[in-house]
Amino acid sequence: MKIKRNDIIEITVDSISFGGSGFAKYNDIAIFIDKALPGQKLRVKLFKKYKSYFKAGIVDIIEQTPHAIEPKCIHFNDCGGCSFQNFDYKEQLKQKEMQVGDTLSHIGNLKSLKVKPILGAKEHFNYRNKMEFTFSNNQWFEKHNPKEKKELCLGLHPKGRFDKTIDLESCQIQSNIANKIMETARDIAIKSNLTPYDIRRHTGFIRQLVIRSADYNNETMVIIVTSKNDQKKLEPLIKELVKIKEIKSIINNVNSRKADVSYSNERYLLHGDEFITEKIGDYKFKISADSFFQTNSKQTKKLYDIIKKEANLKGDEVLYDLYCGTGTIGIYLSSKAKKVFGFEIISSAIDDAIINADNNNVKNALFFQGDIKDVLTDNQEIKTIEKPDISIVDPPRSGLHPKALKNIIKLDQKKIIYISCNPSTQARDLKELISHGYKVKNIQPVDMFPHTPHIESVVTLTK
Repeated sequence: MKIKRNDIIEITVDSISFGGSGFAKYNDIAIFIDKALPGQKLRVKLFKKYKSYFKAGIVDIIEQTPHAIEPKCIHFNDCGGCSFQNFDYKEQLKQKEMQVGDTLSHIGNLKSLKVKPILGAKEHFNYRNKMEFTFSNNQWFEKHNPKEKKELCLGLHPKGRFDKTIDLESCQIQSNIANKIMETARDIAIKSNLTPYDIRRHTGFIRQLVIRSADYNNETMVIIVTSKNDQKKLEPLIKELVKIKEIKSIINNVNSRKADVSYSNERYLLHGDEFITEKIGDYKFKISADSFFQTNSKQTKKLYDIIKKEANLKGDEVLYDLYCGTGTIGIYLSSKAKKVFGFEIISSAIDDAIINADNNNVKNALFFQGDIKDVLTDNQEIKTIEKPDISIVDPPRSGLHPKALKNIIKLDQKKIIYISCNPSTQARDLKELISHGYKVKNIQPVDMFPHTPHIESVVTLTK
């Protein structure tokens, strides 16, 4: 029986696909179902046809999975932030572990290799150390949590809608202090008649609220993004925020562009310091307004300890930290290495890496600015430094550019530790590395983001 768009069919969900949709097969045709959980028997409507699969939406649940639970967040059914608060956490981990294995097997052809048990998070609520919220005049009507609409709301976008905002009462994956800051910011913005930015008309003043937290010393940074520099308008808001003792920094980023981003080259310090400090193991790292830092501090320590174990440094190795960001991995491993060389395309991140190394009294680390696809071959200074024994590779979600991959292979290092938040692009790159004489020795998934479809995968390769 052939199926077509708008058909309603009955299926049982097999697993969670990369990206978070439920996956099932109907007459050997792949079906991806939004908000579906493994074990559910569903009636679904096919709403979009692709070459080899369909996308579908749930019409009704015929039989519930035994692993379904009540979500903690009242906004869960409308918000696009979390996907699996309604699914037992142990089952989430099983699905993520299986997803890494399946992806590396099918795309990377690593069929005989065993994936190690996933490293889960002890705390799977209130774990995020960075959240970005939108001020808006276009409030999303929540079907499951209806409330009176306001001229200004503050929260997250529902899935697939950049122009609508859910007016959040709280967010269960950020800290309690962050929730207090969000509530205060919304109340004072309304009382002060601050005009929320309209993303379609490109009018209005206050755009975003970014909250960054550090467990070490319990410090919080608040970044208020506005469309123009008018600090007088922000005075009532700042006056209330400084009463929250955990806030050590308040910064105003001015974004006059149409792009809906929180970072900016026009920045003003309104209160406290320009940074907060986080500690991972024995090392302290300064976090500035726009610098990259892993968004789950406690799991970051576990992730870095895995990398340290896999590197198995004896003290005489040269280590390359490719896509090093603010230098955190290289610095964390520096005490066991002869030398560390970090490479990163973003110049401000390199500035932070140099400061982080200096603040931690790390003398054996040097950092270079440039794209991996160019800098390893085109930079004359790099041609004079020692070649690596081990390379740590932590690329963006899109994986390695073909030229970058080629340059990494040319380094001829004995060991590569490849960290990825996208198993599919990691699998593609691993296949190429294997064809050039590398062998996969270990696959370790780590759950950095509970209740979301994201998964970190650490793969160790040896020559």
